[in-house]
Order: sequence, then C-alpha cells, then structure tokens
Amino acid sequence: MTSTQITILLLVAQVAITFLIAFRAFARYFQTRHDLYLILGIAMGTIAIVGVVGIVGDNYFASSLNTKWFRYSAQVVSYTFIFLASLRASEGYLRRVVQWELICVALLAGALFLTPVTPALGNARVEALVSLSRGVICFIICLNYIRFFLQKGTRFSFLMGLAFFLISVGIAITTPWYFQQTKLLYLSIGDTTRTVGLFIMLLTFFLK
Repeated sequence: MTSTQITILLLVAQVAITFLIAFRAFARYFQTRHDLYLILGIAMGTIAIVGVVGIVGDNYFASSLNTKWFRYSAQVVSYTFIFLASLRASEGYLRRVVQWELICVALLAGALFLTPVTPALGNARVEALVSLSRGVICFIICLNYIRFFLQKGTRFSFLMGLAFFLISVGIAITTPWYFQQTKLLYLSIGDTTRTVGLFIMLLTFFLK
C-alpha cells in the first residue's frame, strides 16, 4: 500500500468516525434535549462533510475546485463552537451558541458553493498557519477539559481532554508537510494521531 493510499484510508476513517460522533451526539440530543449535544452534533457533522469534500475535491476535482479555504474555515469554526459550548452550561447561553452556529453553518454552505471561484491559498506558509489554527483551538479545548478533570475528576473530561490533545498534536505533526510535501511520513503520522484522537472521542460518547 502506498503512502497516498494510506493517507486516503486514514481520511476515510476520520470521516466515518466524525459521522458516528455526530450521529451519537444527535441521538443524545433527542433523548435529553440538551443543546450541548446539538452543538457538538452540528460541529462534528460539519467536520465529517469537510472530510468528504476534501477526499472528493483533492482526488477528482483538484483542478477546478479550490476547497481548502472552505475546509480549513469550516473546521476552525466547528472547533470554536465546541470550545464555546464547553465554557458555560446555562440553557440560555447554549441556546445562543446554537443560533450563532446555525448562522455560521449557513454561511459555510454558501462558501462551499463558491469553491469554483474561490482563490487558492497563497503559499505553503499561509496554508500551514491556517491549518495550525485548528490545532491551537483543539489544544485550548484540551486545556479546558483538563480543568474540568482537575475540578471533578470524571472519566468523560479526561477522555475528551486526551482526544483533543491528540487531535491538536496530529495537526501540529502534519505542519512540516506543507513545506516539504515529499515528506509523506509527517502526513501519515499526523493523520494517524488525529484518527486515534477522534476514535477516543467516539468511544467517550458511547461510554457516557
């Protein structure tokens, strides 16, 4: 199996896992009507769709569609709303977060349809910085869950903190690849680390 095939396989695994996390979050929302699960479901569902767009766009429409701005922006927005949802638990606050998330998702849907005319990312440095911003947000979420763990000592907060730590580390590991795209080892290790982090998140929700 080639490095490219391994990368595609890992991306497919990430899409499958994020779809399952979104499905589980929506199921929990319909059981509990807690907006925290709705926020997570929308965010992870968006990230799953981003994964599909990335696989299809890069492998079949790379010459006609510039999807990277949409993909990075959608992930940054999705992780940001997960972070915002973790800050406060009040019903009114979470309802406002849901409203803003839905507005942002609608704007992202518009951006997706504009990918045929969206300019490409300027250079490797810009792309690396935009990509790394996802990791920064995930690391901040990790620190927030560590804070919860130190306060309450729950298994959920520990596993969620670990999941977001691995996702942020995985994104950081892939960063050198943007400057040396022949070094596929960075991409393989980074994507594997992210996949493990997402799997831990999925496991956490099924154990809850």
